[in-house]
Amino acid sequence: MNWLKKIFKKTPQWISEEERLKVIEQSSKQVSRGVFFATIIIITSFLPVFMLTGQEGKLFHPLAYTKTFIMIMDALLVITLAPVLISFFMKGKFRPDNANPVNRILERIYEPIIKGVLKWRKTTIAINVIALVITIPLLKSLGSEFMPPLDEQSILFMPVTLPDISNAEAKRILQVQDKIIKSVPEVEKVLGKAGRASTATDNSPSA
Repeated sequence: MNWLKKIFKKTPQWISEEERLKVIEQSSKQVSRGVFFATIIIITSFLPVFMLTGQEGKLFHPLAYTKTFIMIMDALLVITLAPVLISFFMKGKFRPDNANPVNRILERIYEPIIKGVLKWRKTTIAINVIALVITIPLLKSLGSEFMPPLDEQSILFMPVTLPDISNAEAKRILQVQDKIIKSVPEVEKVLGKAGRASTATDNSPSA
């Protein structure tokens, strides 16, 4: 009869619902601080990109702004939406972190590093300050030597004429146009085309 009692015996709950929500709240508070500082560090790392000017600025500013806005929204979701989702989906009894072999390996690598930097705090700060000071002279070259000038070697110019233009007039306009373009010292050669091809794959369908 004992085995029958064990079958129908209700398994006691690991922790109460109130305790579970309290653990989620405390964990979210602990994680939110790290997420906040991580977001600040990542946004700060993009400050040199915001300092770019001219062609480089136009090319990389959208990336920097997009990354910054994503990080800000990510930080807001971590402290608002994530705890709610955790309370819905994370239920039951969980194994401790040290039960995972991957975590044990990472802890063995991470623990001596943390002990070392906390033991030599002044040295750690000095190394990081020196690395920051070394990068200051590099800021002077940003915006001028960040990327080489783009030279595609060819330009496709597609003017549009009136639909009732004659072949002779189109030929004359094309010759005048090619002569003007060829007068530019940087231009090596000019190739003109009049009319349009009867295919949708033509890269210059204008007449």
